[in-house]
Amino acid sequence: VPAQRGEREDSYARPDRFSAGEVDRNPDHVQTVGKFQQGVKCIIPKYFPFKNDGNFQEDDFRWIADWGFNWVRLPMDYRFWTDPNDLMKIHEQKVEPIDHAIRLGQKYGIHVNISLHHAPGECILDGMDAERTGIHVTSEKTSVYKDPATLDAFVHQWTYFAARYKGISSNDLSFNLVNEPIENGKPISQGEKDYVRVAKVAIQAIRAIDPQRLIVTDGYPVGTQPIPGLFDTGILQSAHDYVPALVTHYGIPWGPSGAQIGKEPVPTWPLKNAQGKIIEDRQTIEARFHPWGDLAQHGIPIHFGELGCGNHTPPSVAYAWYNDTLDMIGGLRSGWALWNFRGPFGILDTNRTGTRYKNWHGHQLDLTLLNILQSKMRAV
Repeated sequence: VPAQRGEREDSYARPDRFSAGEVDRNPDHVQTVGKFQQGVKCIIPKYFPFKNDGNFQEDDFRWIADWGFNWVRLPMDYRFWTDPNDLMKIHEQKVEPIDHAIRLGQKYGIHVNISLHHAPGECILDGMDAERTGIHVTSEKTSVYKDPATLDAFVHQWTYFAARYKGISSNDLSFNLVNEPIENGKPISQGEKDYVRVAKVAIQAIRAIDPQRLIVTDGYPVGTQPIPGLFDTGILQSAHDYVPALVTHYGIPWGPSGAQIGKEPVPTWPLKNAQGKIIEDRQTIEARFHPWGDLAQHGIPIHFGELGCGNHTPPSVAYAWYNDTLDMIGGLRSGWALWNFRGPFGILDTNRTGTRYKNWHGHQLDLTLLNILQSKMRAV
């Protein structure tokens, strides 16, 4: 049974960000690769203080494969390889770590999904409260939704990758246009229309160079809802599952302000309110994500590109949440990706108080969580 890989957020060539999944190679499914299975992912350097030489590590791919997983998502920041004075100029040498990751994926039978987590004119972290979170982000000066030159720069990123990786099978490589799209300051309905317009320009440009490339869009807004306006493109749509945030992001600095330690009691699963009444459980999350199951009738493959539970949530609560959440996703016949591989949402070095860790080559392995993830993988 194939399984899971890892990903990362804004330092594109570090192994502390990974996402994993399983590729369904049934040729009857849309775009050949119709479903992914399991995965892992990660986020901000301040909270993921791992040091390395700037390249993806082969051990990470080896471990991911040995554990049965076969899909990794690489969250990337375009500024690593793009000239800040000319966004149409890409420094080829700085893209080579991505080449290396793709080769490692091919060596170990791992599908690699490359994702722009920070794209020209679009980043989910823009506007984050630095005082509350301790995360300082240099926001984009222009918007991909409003500025034609920025849209050109966004499309150029993907046409560059389309040309560079043309000939690599979609069984091995896919493109995730942008992480958790959201047009700040716009009503959801209008923002979604603007995103559809931007996405279709990029999709058309990619397919003009590489018609067979598997393309992925996160739901809108921020990976939460399917996008009917993109059904006619046939691209894979990806949900992100952190429901409910009072469980998954309890005590996480970039999480909702109401989920911070001291603002709410330590969560349970099922989640109860102050009166002891259950307010969130498996049935509520099944209802929340039911619309994603309807995409099959439109011939649209789906994938849960992110899910996870932070390290301030007690182990027993996190494990119960993972069991119900992954069962829900399995019921939708979808693959999934865990945020993250190493770090507070992961399976290595999570520092979750109360966890019984196993030493794994100098790392702390949450073997209980790994076993849960492996038990939820579907055969394809």
